[in-house]
Amino acid sequence: MYVKPFQHSSIKTPKIQNDCAPFTCLGASPVYPICKIMIVVIDGVSLTTMSSLVDPFCYANKILACNKFELQLVSLLKHHPITTSRVKIECQVPSEKVLSHADLKNRPDLVILACGQDIDTPSEKPLLAFLRKIASASVPFLALGAANAYAASMELIAKDKCVAHWETIGLLRENFPAVEFSNVLFETSGQVTSCAGELASLDFVVNFIESHCGSTIAQKICGHFLIESRRTGQAVQLLNASAMLCADQRIQNAVAMMIEHIEQPISIHEISTALSISTRQLERIFARYGFGSPCKYFKTLRLERARQLLEQSNLSVSEVALACGFECQTHFSKNYKKRYGVSPRGFRNPLGTQSRL
Repeated sequence: MYVKPFQHSSIKTPKIQNDCAPFTCLGASPVYPICKIMIVVIDGVSLTTMSSLVDPFCYANKILACNKFELQLVSLLKHHPITTSRVKIECQVPSEKVLSHADLKNRPDLVILACGQDIDTPSEKPLLAFLRKIASASVPFLALGAANAYAASMELIAKDKCVAHWETIGLLRENFPAVEFSNVLFETSGQVTSCAGELASLDFVVNFIESHCGSTIAQKICGHFLIESRRTGQAVQLLNASAMLCADQRIQNAVAMMIEHIEQPISIHEISTALSISTRQLERIFARYGFGSPCKYFKTLRLERARQLLEQSNLSVSEVALACGFECQTHFSKNYKKRYGVSPRGFRNPLGTQSRL
């Protein structure tokens, strides 16, 4: 039987007409200077991230009735990049053509490195070359996903200002021990912004548009995309998705402290003291919102981090145990099997292949 080959769907570069008035007459709408945005698209970026980056800029142009934000999509490699959902992103130019100029062509006002949580080997070398180029040209840039770790390793991002997505923050801390990865949405330091990616990209873009066009335009964008509440860059990513639905700031602060102390766990008493409430009160708050006891929830976070490291890294089981706050490997294995129904070694090697001790 003949099966027709899979055809990639594609996203084409948005075409926006430049119809801004050259000046403003009395009583007319204000004229906004052009802002050039270069988006460097890297294989493995998610479609959610790309939509979060492109759509708000396009809608802002529609509201303003002019081409305030000029978008240029650049491919890191010679081919059009493919998202995690197998959608092809059509770019106008490969990065090597941009790099062939003495300076970045037409000098963008912002370069966005649109990357997923992983970077494949063919993309590493051109990414590093591009990072050096924009750094030497002193162009402000936004790094997303795994691009943050590379930028931080090159000291382009302050080592205490680097953001990572919660799913990979544990592995990145193991691979880049000198970098203090933050569990927030995005953070700007000088000309560089580090962002977790996914919907955090939307939060950054809305804030960026607000800084250029004012709060009224930003509010209209939020209304169009049905964004009920604005999130600042310092909003904490929470390791457990259910906690994200909880509006109680005490829950969010407690979980943030737990995440920051996964490797060296602190007591629930220390957490409650830092929050200026009693341990019993913290237990009642967790129970009220259906999170169980704080102690049990903390252990769950540590075991979830362990599962990520077992799946994504080559660390031995004993190293994973230590990285997640379990000093005794036997105790770690017992708790892991109780939660997931399989031992750490069995999870990593379901067919019984040899592993490190």
